[in-house]
Amino acid sequence: MNGNHLISVIIPVYNVSQYLGECLDSVLSQTYTDIEIIIVDDGSTDGSSKICDDYAYRDARIVVIHSENHGPSAARNAGLDIMRGECVTFIDSDDVVPETYIATLYRNMKEADADISSVGISTSRKCRSGGRGCKSQIYDSVSAMKQILYQKVMDNAVSGKLYKSELWKNERFRTGIFYEDLEIFYHLYGKAHRVVHCAEAMYYYRQHRVSRMGKFVLKRADVLDVTDEIVQYVTDNCPQLIAAACDRKFSANMNILWLMSTTGISDDAIVARCWKNIKALRLSSLLNGNVRLKNKIGALTSFGGLWLLQTVFKFFKA
Repeated sequence: MNGNHLISVIIPVYNVSQYLGECLDSVLSQTYTDIEIIIVDDGSTDGSSKICDDYAYRDARIVVIHSENHGPSAARNAGLDIMRGECVTFIDSDDVVPETYIATLYRNMKEADADISSVGISTSRKCRSGGRGCKSQIYDSVSAMKQILYQKVMDNAVSGKLYKSELWKNERFRTGIFYEDLEIFYHLYGKAHRVVHCAEAMYYYRQHRVSRMGKFVLKRADVLDVTDEIVQYVTDNCPQLIAAACDRKFSANMNILWLMSTTGISDDAIVARCWKNIKALRLSSLLNGNVRLKNKIGALTSFGGLWLLQTVFKFFKA
């Protein structure tokens, strides 16, 4: 599998000293060894910076960038600006991958002649090591985006993927938002001619309370703007996906309303915006055979009014 095809691995780091060593060890143990590992220390204050430097001293494939804290989007962008690989993958610094992770992604990409190769992401430590038994499915650009928008076979996470580096030409993560993965995915998939996906879980996504997405803040409502932009993009570029984009918008509004209802962190203007969009989109979600059951139940419940919907949210949270 190894050859002259360099793969770039970009790892943004911010205050994850408890988990960083395990992450880096998993990357260094990859059976595909033609990799450059770009670690971007995003202004860590907990000792993570020293861990990064210590690992760079041990392995010449590691490059460390130290910067002020600007968030994961800026950190990943800094890595993209200097990467040299034919392909690139992103691994979060508190996550772990099995030793055949990159080899599997790259093999599937080459065999399918794809621009994006993805595998399953799991919150369980029992991620499999991968192998020839990994059954893959091939999609064209529109079909792949459809699966992601309906939140079915594939997800929009930037992790768990290998991208042809050329897809990132003139593309960078938007800084200052929480849902940068969702915001960038359709720009990349819209340029891909083929996507290959293996449902086998080969990326361990660690959930913990101190993670960026581990708690709710009102800033996470920026997903409402992102899904508005997705609807506009597909309207202009691939109108066959309008129904899928509208369902993703419906899901985002339901989720933010859920989070506000169950955490007690709320904003009247955001509640009003969510409720307006839910009312506008709920019938189409109910009538759309591609919409997942969770969204259909939410849509049906919403006909009882905002108060009932919020009460149901609180009941199931309790």
